[in-house]
Amino acid sequence: MIPHLFRALAPSYAPRNHMGEDVTMLTRRWLFGLAGALLLATPSLARTPQDRSAAVEAAMRQLVEGNSTPGVVVLIQQDGRTVFAGGAGTREPGGGVPIGAGDMFRLASMTKIVTSVVALTLVEEGRIGLDDPISRHLPDFANLRVRREDGSLAAATRAPTIRELMSHTAGFSYNFMNSAVGAAYREARVTDGLAHPEVTTEEAMRRLAAAPLLFEPGSAFHYSLSTDVLGAVVERVTGRPLGSLVGERIARPLGLESFMFRAPAALTERFVPVTRPARPELALGLGVVPVRAAEAVPFPATRGEAMLDPNRAFSATAYHSGGGGMSGTITDYARFLTALARGGELDGVRILRPESVRLITENATGAMPTLRGPGWGHSLGAGVLLDPAAARTRLPAGTWGWGGIYGTQFWVDPVNRVVGVVMTQTAVIGSGPVANLVREAFYAE
Repeated sequence: MIPHLFRALAPSYAPRNHMGEDVTMLTRRWLFGLAGALLLATPSLARTPQDRSAAVEAAMRQLVEGNSTPGVVVLIQQDGRTVFAGGAGTREPGGGVPIGAGDMFRLASMTKIVTSVVALTLVEEGRIGLDDPISRHLPDFANLRVRREDGSLAAATRAPTIRELMSHTAGFSYNFMNSAVGAAYREARVTDGLAHPEVTTEEAMRRLAAAPLLFEPGSAFHYSLSTDVLGAVVERVTGRPLGSLVGERIARPLGLESFMFRAPAALTERFVPVTRPARPELALGLGVVPVRAAEAVPFPATRGEAMLDPNRAFSATAYHSGGGGMSGTITDYARFLTALARGGELDGVRILRPESVRLITENATGAMPTLRGPGWGHSLGAGVLLDPAAARTRLPAGTWGWGGIYGTQFWVDPVNRVVGVVMTQTAVIGSGPVANLVREAFYAE
């Protein structure tokens, strides 16, 4: 059964071409698809906990023994109680030290929802508004240009809003997304926040603002550096580094000691070393090779490259990338998710109001095609499952989650009250095919 699951899940990360789509027709198809999904029986966890644990363990062994990753660690909780916690394999290829729950992982894009939560605390305080133009806080973005379909440039009709940053509808891109503005990004030396530790927040924003938008703000979805811009807004409004706000508003209240943007050298040995697939394909079983320093790693889903520098996590000068710069442990991340799954409060500590939590757990992009492909929408912080059949997943509709390019993924299933986190440091495939296999094994009948 598991090898078939490989083939079923691998294509789900192909990006969608949003330009020129008929929005009315897309909306109609989405509504019919959602109605059909709701007619299906809600996925349940009818199997015994022992059977589910055995399935997850089998999936992890398959991944390690099949040479897809050196090691993987998994934590799954239901109703706040751990129903599976374990790991398989080692921290690095050929190593003898088992991977474990106490290890530190570069979270990459699993940072995004953390940054969204911090921004929403400022919205609750009235210090920023979701519909504020970002140029109100970051003047460099006051005179943005847009790339037209014929390749020419025109002045943007308006600046993107805070809400559009959070939903990835602002018009920005990533270098590794290999979009139509890719050449302009390279010319402006835009950084994706995963390497180039010498670049400050101010310089990163100046470079991004010099490049054109991919489309008019609000008109489409495109996965992007918009959460880095959101982090820059937070820093400008508060006058403090993003990591300081994460510590004050999330980490210390919840007791998350591992959440950090700049790890001290003393913690180096706790970090799992980074690997990547030995061949540039979005597939399992290819073998892995180490990534020890800055390297352009192929990103097959877009035929682009992601510049990854695993040592950026320890840099004292790297800007706090709101879209991908944080590190932490699997247990701390699961605790953060549990607080959100419970409406923003955990153990008597509230980090966010319930109405704010709904903004990051409910779809905000309508019928726009999103990065995860058919069946998925996007909130103000994560992907939201709309149609399980279209998405080819056993997760129930309403599940929300995301992953990170270094090899991490989380999901929150409100139907079954499940929080799941899968962590490797096998770049690119760890957040997709590797984590998908483990996740789906937990729900298999």
